[in-house]
Amino acid sequence: MPRKSLKTGKTKRYNLTLPEGLFNEIQELADSKGTTVLAMLRKFIRLGLIVSELEDEPNSRLIIRTDDTEKEVILI
Repeated sequence: MPRKSLKTGKTKRYNLTLPEGLFNEIQELADSKGTTVLAMLRKFIRLGLIVSELEDEPNSRLIIRTDDTEKEVILI
């Protein structure tokens, strides 16, 4: 299934309430990367959409590789 474009020009508003600890983690990550919490959340959502598409494909695998370590993530 081809990915749908996320740049439609239109925006929708959604209020999101996060536990304080989770918000603080995202804030720290955003600060360390010189970006905003909103930009980080958008990246997380885009990644989540990719993973969601993989769940629908029976032969797809999500592999995370760091240095010499490779992990396959099992999607439920």
